[in-house]
Amino acid sequence: MDEHGMSERQTVGDRYVLERRLAGGGMGTIWVALDPKLQRRVALKLMAAHAAPAPLSRQQFEWEAQAIARLQNPHVIQVYDCDLSSDTPYIVMELLEGEDLEALLTRRDRLSLAMVDRLLTQTARALTAAHAAGVIHRDLKPANLFLARTASGELVKVLDFGLALLMSGGAAQPHPEESMAGTPRYMSPEQLRGVEPRLDHRCDLWALAVVAYRALTGQHPFSLEALRQMRMGNAPPPHPAPSSIVPELGAEVDAFFARALDPEPSRRFQSAHELASAFTARVEAGRPARPAKILVVDDEPDVVVLMEQSFRKQIRRSVYQFLFASDGEEALETLRQHPDVQVVLCDINMPRMDGLTFLSRVGEVSTLTRVVIVSAYGDMNNIRTAMNRGAYDFITKPIDFPDLETTLVKTLKHVRELRSTARYTEENGLLRMFVPGGVLERLPPLLQGSDALAGERVEGTVAFIDVDAFTPVLHQELPDESLRRLNANFEAIVPEVLSRGGTVDKFVGDAVMAVFRGPGHVDRAQEACLAIRRQLSVLASRGGERTPYAHGVCIGLDSGALVSGSIGAKASGRLDFTVLGDVVNTAARLAALASKGQVLVSARLRDAAREPFEYLPLGEHFELVRRQGDTRVAPDDPTPFVAVEPPEAVGPEPSTRVALPSR
Repeated sequence: MDEHGMSERQTVGDRYVLERRLAGGGMGTIWVALDPKLQRRVALKLMAAHAAPAPLSRQQFEWEAQAIARLQNPHVIQVYDCDLSSDTPYIVMELLEGEDLEALLTRRDRLSLAMVDRLLTQTARALTAAHAAGVIHRDLKPANLFLARTASGELVKVLDFGLALLMSGGAAQPHPEESMAGTPRYMSPEQLRGVEPRLDHRCDLWALAVVAYRALTGQHPFSLEALRQMRMGNAPPPHPAPSSIVPELGAEVDAFFARALDPEPSRRFQSAHELASAFTARVEAGRPARPAKILVVDDEPDVVVLMEQSFRKQIRRSVYQFLFASDGEEALETLRQHPDVQVVLCDINMPRMDGLTFLSRVGEVSTLTRVVIVSAYGDMNNIRTAMNRGAYDFITKPIDFPDLETTLVKTLKHVRELRSTARYTEENGLLRMFVPGGVLERLPPLLQGSDALAGERVEGTVAFIDVDAFTPVLHQELPDESLRRLNANFEAIVPEVLSRGGTVDKFVGDAVMAVFRGPGHVDRAQEACLAIRRQLSVLASRGGERTPYAHGVCIGLDSGALVSGSIGAKASGRLDFTVLGDVVNTAARLAALASKGQVLVSARLRDAAREPFEYLPLGEHFELVRRQGDTRVAPDDPTPFVAVEPPEAVGPEPSTRVALPSR
């Protein structure tokens, strides 16, 4: 029985069977519960027994349920059921697999621009839906952004609407909690001052910007003293430019935060969509620019001079680069020589091959190039034929060049989106699914015929991460179910390897062989293995004995000289790029010796470590216990999977309903 009077196997609401307590606080606890009717596990938020009699507590609980119930969005945690009138009120929500952003930042400190861009985009979708429904979250922070693993990939889910405000008629309804509420580190100036009648959705945008700043830099933008100044109504000192902390972020990112964290709400971004779009645009603007390549197909002799004169400023600024062809046949050959052409401006009436015939042939050369017809023959028959054959747009002569410029901008944006989607689909869906990372690095020269996979001697660390006691499962379950169980473990293991600069050399049965090379490879490998053990322990604590993660892992590590290269039968078309040597054999042997949850390392790896780790001697080898200073040692002390408020000294502050010192 826990401190709130509930115990495992107890039934709530005559339906939900409590299985494991996940997290808790003063107001209640969150449990994994079984819904026998639908045969699924859910997250059940149960009000604490001491709080249930209080009308204010019940009203706040009801407030949270109402706030989430207004929203039907894939980026907001969903409510399945609730009972707010019983002696023990509860809310039933979807059970998520993954971790919150706070846990991720604790492990990695900083995230890449691309990952923060994706995080902002998905969170903005949730906030857009919330704000449209009149819901202001008020407590947006890393602990309330959950990175859920789903069948379609990682999905950001916004959690904990317990402090939300519900808007009605443009004003916030009185909240059952009268004092200032939120987490000070992420509260906007107007929220810190407690001026709730003026509070609107822009406080969530401030909080999201603070989350992004911390994710990119590893630091909070404002000190506690600056927060006190804002609480008193004073202008805070400017936050450090992100590029002063992480130089590669650049001036474009600095400019984004200068606006997003402006103390005056009217000068900030005014919607979640605007904020996320601006961040994406700044990221794109900070990348090296290449001119958009445009092919003009027209047999008029003065077309070259006309286009170059009309777009001379854009050409001088390297916005556009123009190529020219006099008919469809020449245009097809030009496309073959310049596959990076993004847009074709094509006339209809031309010798040898006219524009409409070219439209029907262009897909043979490039499926990701878009054609805009530019012709004096703008009758409805030609327009219909052109659009039916795949023209993106139709412009009539004489050309209105401002209109042509607008059309070019629109078409180029469309083509970039198409190419980006195709590139990621090809790389991630095919190459990275079947080809080891070491081969991908050498693929371009290999395709040109060079001996790109020639052997070489390298220094590195090898980790064998073996899913414990998996072989018996193969004989007890259906093949599809056993593979799903094994792959679920691999889905949790591989990101931890990749995030620390490792590569997955191969999957050997029910084990992952990972290789770490480059500066600090010994320490990065050990950190990855500790993180894997901790992550699987967290997932197992949520799912119980039937979860795929209950197996645990046995890990072996060794470091030293390796031979890297391709092995196999080239004549038969079968080669594997891998690493060989005693280091590989020792790591595999140590994994076989390890018990469930053990990380065994060789003596030479321990001696090569630069960072302080703790080890236990076990004969000729050692057990890696933890990194010094890390008090969370899985599997004995698993971290709860839900958003639990960490100690203030760790960084983010817990949600509070106590105002900062007043004037």
